[in-house]
Amino acid sequence: MSDDVEIPGYRVLSTLGSGGMATVYLAEQQSLEREVALKVMAPALAANADFCEQFLKEGRITAKLSHPNLVTVHDIGCYVGVYYMASEYLPAGSLRERLSKRLSIGQALDVARDLASGLNYAHEMGFVHRDVKPGNILFRANGSAVLADFGIAKAIKSISSVTMAGNAIGTPDYMSPEQAQATPVDGRTDLYSLGAVLYEMLTGAKPYVGNDPYAVALRHVTDPVPKLPEPLAWLQPLIDKTMAKDRDERFATGEAFVAECESLIAQHPHAIRERGAARKFGAPAPASAGSFPAPEPSRASRAIPLANALTPRQLVAALAVLIAVAMAVAVWRWPQPGAATAPPKTATPDITTPGTPPASGSTEPVPDPSANGLDQRDTATLLARASGYLDAGLKSEDGRHLSFPDGDNAIDLFREVIKRDAGNVAAAQGLARIAAFYARGARSAYERGFNAVTDDLIEKGLRAAPDDKALLKLKADLAAREAAQQG
Repeated sequence: MSDDVEIPGYRVLSTLGSGGMATVYLAEQQSLEREVALKVMAPALAANADFCEQFLKEGRITAKLSHPNLVTVHDIGCYVGVYYMASEYLPAGSLRERLSKRLSIGQALDVARDLASGLNYAHEMGFVHRDVKPGNILFRANGSAVLADFGIAKAIKSISSVTMAGNAIGTPDYMSPEQAQATPVDGRTDLYSLGAVLYEMLTGAKPYVGNDPYAVALRHVTDPVPKLPEPLAWLQPLIDKTMAKDRDERFATGEAFVAECESLIAQHPHAIRERGAARKFGAPAPASAGSFPAPEPSRASRAIPLANALTPRQLVAALAVLIAVAMAVAVWRWPQPGAATAPPKTATPDITTPGTPPASGSTEPVPDPSANGLDQRDTATLLARASGYLDAGLKSEDGRHLSFPDGDNAIDLFREVIKRDAGNVAAAQGLARIAAFYARGARSAYERGFNAVTDDLIEKGLRAAPDDKALLKLKADLAAREAAQQG
């Protein structure tokens, strides 16, 4: 609760958002009488010295970067065991929120150009972000995009030519092939993720989908670069070069990305008018904005096309990922020693769920059941529907309907029941079972060295049970491992 936060020099005004790692508050920095976003580490993690050092490192890294398209850090410190970081307050929300409404072509290109500019500066300063995604993209009041959370950034000069297996930090939906294979990264890794974000802004769909995070990661390694719908085909060269599987074929710098973007706009004058009108996100896009419906993926497109012709290099990479996937799934599904009475473990749930609280405490909103008309249904109906989703999800291979789709899943329905009836035992037990399901999967992924997958499953579990001790402990263990791996 915000009332419990006492940090000298700051007055907490309200809670902006929370995740497994931290809670973010709107606060007043009293010495300068300005509003700031105050990130406070979760108490359960503060006892871990390695993790605390990583938290402080996040602030030190970001504080070195001063650019209009990168978030500004004002202060960082520790007071009586409470670790905190104060950064500029950006009240205009995140790109994740805005993707719920279709962006115009001009808006998408403006966001991409802003991010490329910020990344170009960061890379010149020697830092790689490694987690460029909609939830980490915020907006200033003037509509310009700002990249936040360098919490998993790492100095380029300190990256060893040898990386530990499982050191694939990032979000699988936007992860570069080299991240998926846990090999060394550089600035071109961020540009690949930027290309994946741009594709989603233009089409409303992620570049690759799959039933589990391993499948998504594998598709980033082996699948062809996704194609834009025909009306957007003039932008395909931009996607092709940012999302090239071989990073030597990508743009070398963010500056090169911006130059290509400007060149394409110049060749297609119809986009210039829209681009000029789209700078303010608060204004509605013109009717001719070029907002196209997202392609509906067919069942065939969802499958991993291993039959596609691959180069020998891609084939070796695919086999390596497949072996890791098979081992991880086998470990999860096979009963563990000393747990003969435990039910068989199911395969990894889908990580592409919208609305999952970010690990760094950004302000992505929790889905509102009223958006799906759930507020008009009686509590008994909601509880029955949630229980049905729970039973089906625990038996399925991917945990479907436990945490997705937004507003119509077991977690959101159980939450709505508890909102109406705080003492509802069935709903509380349902959420506890969901948390345990994700905890088992997260533990298996952690033991196999899949850091990013572990973090995603932990966050899904924490959506169901924010105070679950097993999940919070695993979160701390994961943070300590990542801190050690980053040197």
